[in-house]
Amino acid sequence: MIKICHIVNHITGRTDGVYSHLKMIFKNSDRTKFQHFLIFQGGEKIERELGSLGVKVFVSHSLKKKISIKTFIEILSFIRDNEIEIIHTHMIKAYSISGLVNLFLKKKSIFNYHGLFLNGNPYNNLLEKIIYRFIHNTINLFGKTDVVLVPSKRSKELLLKETTLFPEPVVYYNGCAVNQSSFDIDPEMLKSILKIKGGKLIIAFIGRLEIQKRADKAIELFRDLILKKKNICLLIFGEGKLEANLQKLVNKYGLSKDIKFMGYVEGIENFYYLFDIVLFTSDWEGMPLTMWEAMANKVPVVAPDVGGFKEIIEDNNCGRIYHPADLKDAEEKVLELLNNENSRKISGENGIKAIEKKYNQKSFINQIEQIYLNLAGR
Repeated sequence: MIKICHIVNHITGRTDGVYSHLKMIFKNSDRTKFQHFLIFQGGEKIERELGSLGVKVFVSHSLKKKISIKTFIEILSFIRDNEIEIIHTHMIKAYSISGLVNLFLKKKSIFNYHGLFLNGNPYNNLLEKIIYRFIHNTINLFGKTDVVLVPSKRSKELLLKETTLFPEPVVYYNGCAVNQSSFDIDPEMLKSILKIKGGKLIIAFIGRLEIQKRADKAIELFRDLILKKKNICLLIFGEGKLEANLQKLVNKYGLSKDIKFMGYVEGIENFYYLFDIVLFTSDWEGMPLTMWEAMANKVPVVAPDVGGFKEIIEDNNCGRIYHPADLKDAEEKVLELLNNENSRKISGENGIKAIEKKYNQKSFINQIEQIYLNLAGR
C-alpha cells in the first residue's frame, strides 16, 4: 500500500477546481494499492465527504495564517507518524511549507501547479513573493521536487518561463466522466431555470465570484450582447466575496431581468443540458473542470486564450476562443454560436466525443497512479 499525503492550504468544496481534482483522485484510484491522506485548513463539508471516501484528514488551522512554525511542526509530525511515502502538494503556500519539511524527511514529492505560481499572483504581496522565491530556491538547492504536474501544455510553458529549478513538468488532462452526477436533481432549481429559459438562449457563467474568474467581464459582455440578441439571458452560478459588487454592476446596467445570480448549485452538472453556451472570462486558468463538464454535456464553450483552453477547444472544435483583452472579439464569438444552432450542435457533439475518446476520467487516473507507482519504485 502506497501512502500519499496531499497538502493544500485553501479549499472550500464549493465551485472549487482544486478540490474537484483531489476528489476525483480519491474516488477513483485503486484503494488496494493507494491510501490517500489530506492536510488542509479545515471545513466540515470536506471532512465529511472525504471521510466517506476513506481519506484520512488532518486539519491544520494554522494553514490559514501567513507564516506559522506550528504548521511546519504539524505537517512534519503527521507525515512522519503516518509513514507517508509521497507528498503531493497543491498551490504555492502548501508547496513551500511541505518543501521545507521534506528537507528533513527526504520523501518523494510532487508539486501540482494549478495555473498560478508567483509571477502575477494577486494573492501574495511583494514581501511574500520574495519569501516564497527564497524558499523555492532553498528547496531545490538542498533537496528536490521529484515530479511537477501541470494541467495543460500552456501551463507547462508558463511555469518553465517562470522557473528553471523544477524538473520538466508532466502534462495531465483532468477530463471528466460522461453522464455521472453524485447528486439528485434539485427540483426547485430545475423549476427556476426552466422558468427563466422560456424561449430564451442561456449563457451560463460557472465559477467562484472572485478576482480570477472576472464575472464583471461576463456582465459587461452581456450588456453589449443583448443589444444585438434580445432572446438571451445570463445565469451566474457561484458564490464569493465579489457577489455584492457584481449585483450592483448588474443593477447599474439595468440588467436585473436578464442576468440572474443562481448561487452555488451542488450537482450543477444536472443542468448543463439547459445551457446553450458556457462562458469563461478568467484572467488566468490552469484547466477548469467546468470546461470538461460542458464538453461532457455537449455544451459549446467560449473562453479567453488563457491557460489550456485553446489547446483543447480549438483542437477539438468544441467552442470558440477569444483574445482575453478584447471583449469585442468575445462578443463576436458568442454571437456566432448564438445565431447558429447547427454550429452549437456540432461543437457540443465534438466536445462529448473528445471526452469519450481522449479526456476521460480513466485516462487521468491511470496516469496519476503510474506516477505514484514510479515514485514508490513499484
